[in-house]
Amino acid sequence: MNPNANLSLGQVLAYGATGLPLAIMGIPLYVYLPPFYAQQLGLGLGAVGLALMISRLWDVILDPIVGFYADLIPGRHRRKTLMLIGLPLFLLATYFLLNPPPQVGIAYLYLWAMLGFLAWTLITIPYTSFGAEADPTPQGRTRLSASREGFGLIGVILAASLPVFLTSHTSGETQAANGDLLSVVFWLMAILLPIGLVLLFVAVPEKPATRRPIKLSAGWPLLRDNRQLRGTLVGFFLNNLANGIPAALFILFINDRLAAPQALGPLLLLYFGAGIVALPFWTWVAHRYGKRSAWGFSITLAGFSFLAVPFLHSGDVTAFAMVCLISGFSLGADMALPASIQGDLAGADADAGGGDRAGLFFGLFGLVTKLALAIAVGLGYGLLSLAGYQSGDSHTDALAWVYGGLPVLFKLAAALIVFRYLHDTESLVISSTKIKEVSP
Repeated sequence: MNPNANLSLGQVLAYGATGLPLAIMGIPLYVYLPPFYAQQLGLGLGAVGLALMISRLWDVILDPIVGFYADLIPGRHRRKTLMLIGLPLFLLATYFLLNPPPQVGIAYLYLWAMLGFLAWTLITIPYTSFGAEADPTPQGRTRLSASREGFGLIGVILAASLPVFLTSHTSGETQAANGDLLSVVFWLMAILLPIGLVLLFVAVPEKPATRRPIKLSAGWPLLRDNRQLRGTLVGFFLNNLANGIPAALFILFINDRLAAPQALGPLLLLYFGAGIVALPFWTWVAHRYGKRSAWGFSITLAGFSFLAVPFLHSGDVTAFAMVCLISGFSLGADMALPASIQGDLAGADADAGGGDRAGLFFGLFGLVTKLALAIAVGLGYGLLSLAGYQSGDSHTDALAWVYGGLPVLFKLAAALIVFRYLHDTESLVISSTKIKEVSP
């Protein structure tokens, strides 16, 4: 470990621990939930895709606002205060979202999804901006980001392993789409998330604001004048769009294209397991060759690994497992490095006189992430609906190309943006822009 780091190893781990229960919800919200409501509850692919897209688009608008107020709140505990406010709302909304009654309408899904994503924002935006400030050195931010994403990968693996241990009781259902699984995931998260937040609040001190916060309207000049930030956000958007489409359609691809529902849990474990094993490797590559180069190469690797996916057919589980292994290997960089790069940009901006706006930076990151995921689920389910695809359909070419073809285009475009428009951020100096300050 870096002897000049501001935080001890124990504090770095305490910070990252909250990422585990937050990540446990990732697979249910993006993989299990859409087909559960579309198929088992009978709401349909198109309606579910539209409802989830609209609920996330509302959340997109709220991200920079939450980031702004995370900067504006005075005192030493501004990040922790917002996380504490978001916790009960998140538990309430996800309970109803993951434990629906047998007869529900699309309005039920829209309401609780919208509230759940709002509460998610109240926790995650302050949490990630907290990580950019707790240790302001480039290596320190990488350590905190790697800790958060490493715990996050453990949480994802835990969620992915649950279908292996839970048995479906209804004929024709896949294990991963079973309502019992969603309920178990909720209670696991509901126990671990408060514990993680207690560890964070007790072990990791929050530094008080040292600069006056700025107006929310300064977000536009921030984007207009900061080429590095624009390039990072565009690359991040395209990369998340490429990740979101396969996530939303994963269960359908495994069941209908590969005809291997029994392989769902093992394939998820292989993918995320490869990611967590590769995380130290990508951290080393970032330290040796720069974060930009490491992230761009990982995106390219994942894109090329998906080239064969549209040509896979029923029974090609081994070939698809290789795709999961290679694309999963790139996941470690894909999750840890963008947030670390964003922290470097926020730190360089503050040093150049940009004011105290780390929350606004990460609000913009959250906006781009959720916009990409909203478009991904709407685009994926919408294209399948337009193509006349029905779950269980033996004519799955449309599913194969939407699932495996579109992500390749978006991944390669993201890699081009990263390599062409980004520079290594470790020694970045950003020109100061004129901003208007406001009192806390």
